[in-house]
Amino acid sequence: MANGNDENIEFNSYEIDAVGEILNISMGSAATAVSELLNAKVWITTPKVNVVNVGDLNYDNLEPAICVKIVYVEGITGLNMMVLKQNDVQLILNQLLGNPLVIDPDFEFDEMSISAVSEIMNQMMGASATALSDLLGMTVDISVPTPYIIEKASFGDLCEMDASETVVAVTFNLTIDGVMESEFMSVLSLPLAKTLSSKMIEKFQVAEEEQAAAAPVPTPAPAPTAAPAPAPVQAMPQMPQMPMGEIPQQPMYQMPPQGGYGYPNQYAAYGAYPPPPPPVNIQNAQLHQFDAMDFGIPADQKDNLKLLMGVPLEISVEIGTAKRKVKDILEFTQGTIIELERQAGAPVDIVVNGNLIARGDVVVIDDNFAVRITEIVKSKFMDSLGKE
Repeated sequence: MANGNDENIEFNSYEIDAVGEILNISMGSAATAVSELLNAKVWITTPKVNVVNVGDLNYDNLEPAICVKIVYVEGITGLNMMVLKQNDVQLILNQLLGNPLVIDPDFEFDEMSISAVSEIMNQMMGASATALSDLLGMTVDISVPTPYIIEKASFGDLCEMDASETVVAVTFNLTIDGVMESEFMSVLSLPLAKTLSSKMIEKFQVAEEEQAAAAPVPTPAPAPTAAPAPAPVQAMPQMPQMPMGEIPQQPMYQMPPQGGYGYPNQYAAYGAYPPPPPPVNIQNAQLHQFDAMDFGIPADQKDNLKLLMGVPLEISVEIGTAKRKVKDILEFTQGTIIELERQAGAPVDIVVNGNLIARGDVVVIDDNFAVRITEIVKSKFMDSLGKE
């Protein structure tokens, strides 16, 4: 995942891997934010880390490029410069505004386009800062991203660094489903990269120590006990010797006494029959009358319920909704008609504190609009309201 110079005195291989891993996690959250914004699947993967001087930074494969400057202002400090291709940014703007996904060679980044780029990067890096905050266990915040066209200014001037200063350049693969497959670069200042790597290494070390402390200590095996001495072997008793040719006399088999109907009476030897089984007492089951039970609430709770019944709730009526792209909303003028996703004459929704509870028909009473309820909607909100 990480590529770096092992002879570099600023970073070792562990710190380089830590920077790549923590940016990989944060950019995953950034991809999710951009995916929701563009309504398309976005993948940001495969970070490649290089530690270089500002003067040796190579982003020729991204030119003509746009640079977005992000400053971390809380939790951690440092500078992050995002370098993207101008053609990629143009395709992202077309996807956002609903324009055809084609590259116009005469496209110019005017004030509106720059503002749109700034908003996209704000959503993207805001999600990245949130992921860093959760990962590091501290509050992380950024400034408002500022986009620049690199053709009009050098990279060194934008980041306010000398050519000999060290930076960490991380290249990512960028894929937007149905839009493009490309890459971009994230350039971190030395203080920011050092802070991220040290925080990441410290987090893993603490996790390993906690895991080692929680591991069970093996108990020593008990010493083997001596086997008991074998019992002495006793001699077999000698069978009496019988004279040869003589057959021992066996007693004749005696039939047991006969019972009724010619079957042997197995109880005759005991002189009595077994006692008969006790009689079974059969009664009808006595079921509890549940109708007589009182499920009412205590009196003090009834008083509290009366207090809640006096709390005012906001009721609103929605006649319909509609979805429009950002491009269409920017073209709204006085007199624009917005078609709702509901047919004329259909019941309207009655919403209480953001919860749909009923539907009804719109009527007019004394020059005021009103709603006649025609249906109560089953909902958890209605179930949660107490009834006396």
